[in-house]
Amino acid sequence: MNKTENFRDPRHTDCMGLTGSPLASAGIQARNFTVAINEPSSGIAPGFYSENSLAHEVELLCDPYELVTDARLLNVAVKYFFSYVHDAHNEPVPYGEIAGLYEQFSRHQSMNEPSDDIETMNRLRMWSSVLRVLADAPRAAHVMRGVISQADAPQCGGGPFVGVDLGAGTGIMLLALQIQARRNGFSDIQTLGYQTDPISGERTHDLVHALGAGSVMLADPTREGAYGVVRGRNISYVANEVLAGIQQSLSAENCFRKYQAFFNAVGENLNSAAFFPEGLIAHSAAARASVILAKENGFQPPQEFMDEKFVPQGLILEGKLLPMHKLGQDFYQFLT
Repeated sequence: MNKTENFRDPRHTDCMGLTGSPLASAGIQARNFTVAINEPSSGIAPGFYSENSLAHEVELLCDPYELVTDARLLNVAVKYFFSYVHDAHNEPVPYGEIAGLYEQFSRHQSMNEPSDDIETMNRLRMWSSVLRVLADAPRAAHVMRGVISQADAPQCGGGPFVGVDLGAGTGIMLLALQIQARRNGFSDIQTLGYQTDPISGERTHDLVHALGAGSVMLADPTREGAYGVVRGRNISYVANEVLAGIQQSLSAENCFRKYQAFFNAVGENLNSAAFFPEGLIAHSAAARASVILAKENGFQPPQEFMDEKFVPQGLILEGKLLPMHKLGQDFYQFLT
């Protein structure tokens, strides 16, 4: 038995055979880049996958008469990953090409293989920091489900729907917000994400905009002035892709100051806003303290812990407390 076959992620010991799927393996690699995986041996598509384009699948999900199933969400998640790299949102993509891209991402920090397309590998490296969220396809799909099915999400009541993502990353949250708003009856939908990296930010904006899911602003979300475009408007929904990220601790720089500036800038216009996640439990080993971050405390730790780094341990998602190691677990059944 080789190293790949012998590997089991300790957080997924109940999901035997997951490393046989390039999608599952890429997700594991997004958390741990030391594990080797095999070349995709077959381009045979699993049951959840359809040959429709990403744009077509998104339109189906936006229709309130269409069911939101886990299979459909995973289908969108893997196609979004491929489209982010190859700008193929309007094209049907064979599953083998998507599986191959996940395999390439699983080793993109290593040297190229002779058969690799150099431009593709360079894109994977250039956008690596944000692609790690998408590379864990089950987790990305679970995050989408959490946004789309959130019980306290705003319903159409005159609108408009104003959604903000404080850490847009890949834009998958903005896409989920667009789907949620359209399914809940809104026609006037304005969604805006914030990015500080001009390289990935430009790519994220292009894909989100092409899918009709809003726009991304290259601005520092830790500054109150960045929120001038939404100041004075009633905010419908606030998301943050960073909070569902991979291998990332939460700190004042990447999380707390964003929320602080945002709450200071928009104030009472958040009274009826829904949030993703609804809440978060995080732990700091250095401070020997755990905190609950939620709308009620502005997603702020106690002041004495503002300079500490916290590791997310659980999300309040779909009305329940979900341990972080279980995020995405419902979707692994489709990859075996």
